[in-house]
Amino acid sequence: MIGFSTSDSQKANSQRQNCDTQCSAQRVAPKLLLALLLISSLLPGTHGLSKHHCLAADHPKTPSHALLKSPQVLVIAHRGNSSQAPENTLAAFRGAVDIGANLVELDYYHCADGIPVVVHDRNLKRTTNAVRVLGIKDPLVDKQTLAQLERLDAGSWFDKKFARESIPTLEQALRVIQPGSTTLIERKGGDAETCITLLRRMNLLDQVMIQAFDWDYLSHCHRLAPQAVLGALGNKQLSKQRIRAIQSTGAQFIGWKHEDLVKDDIAQVHRAGLKVWVYTVNQPARAKQLIDWGVDGIITDAPAIIQPLAKVKR
Repeated sequence: MIGFSTSDSQKANSQRQNCDTQCSAQRVAPKLLLALLLISSLLPGTHGLSKHHCLAADHPKTPSHALLKSPQVLVIAHRGNSSQAPENTLAAFRGAVDIGANLVELDYYHCADGIPVVVHDRNLKRTTNAVRVLGIKDPLVDKQTLAQLERLDAGSWFDKKFARESIPTLEQALRVIQPGSTTLIERKGGDAETCITLLRRMNLLDQVMIQAFDWDYLSHCHRLAPQAVLGALGNKQLSKQRIRAIQSTGAQFIGWKHEDLVKDDIAQVHRAGLKVWVYTVNQPARAKQLIDWGVDGIITDAPAIIQPLAKVKR
């Protein structure tokens, strides 16, 4: 028989109490955490661990994320297959899909009705007959209603055989492109809410990509839809400060003017965890050089010419 002193007995009691306290805490902690998560999700103005935030944190394997991370150099049809059909028309988008472009880029503004419409220039003079049809010296797309825009010929300037082409809405363009490719939406004018709401309604938030020169717009898109794939457009010097600013928007790729990039820039962006796309590259020799430097995507007016050069990155 082993005897215990009074101090030994007190020590044993203290150990049992500590064990009981730890066990009780282990049982309570999961319940407390669950309660806190539920309260957080119900508080107004509090995101907590919302579905969108979880998706963003986990880097979801959505179609758009999978394409972004592809080992292939992506060939992106600039304003559709714009060397063969009038830019930003359904004909150009169908042509890009038909040749197998990885992405089809387009531009959008809001018309006077607030509807996103696909056109590159705010002034409609270059690519439509708006001056003659509307009788306006400087017809601006955001000052015209959709009904007015639908009256315009957006194809004849390129070739008379495209005389029936009109300015499409963003929704119409998405319905043409998405069944066979991925849309790269470039915002020229308009608010983030309208674009995100449209994509959410069409169940396309995880199947398209959005880019803009306005990085504040990208930040707003990221707040509204953290799962969306975003790209920051720019030119001139690509400094470390600009890369950090891009990262702060939630963007996952940059789209940079190819003449302003050197090989070290591409490596620097990759070290920051971002993909590098370049615009607008139509010469095979330059495309090959950029591919050798390690770019991840090439935006081009002539996708059929650039496609044979695209390869799996080493």
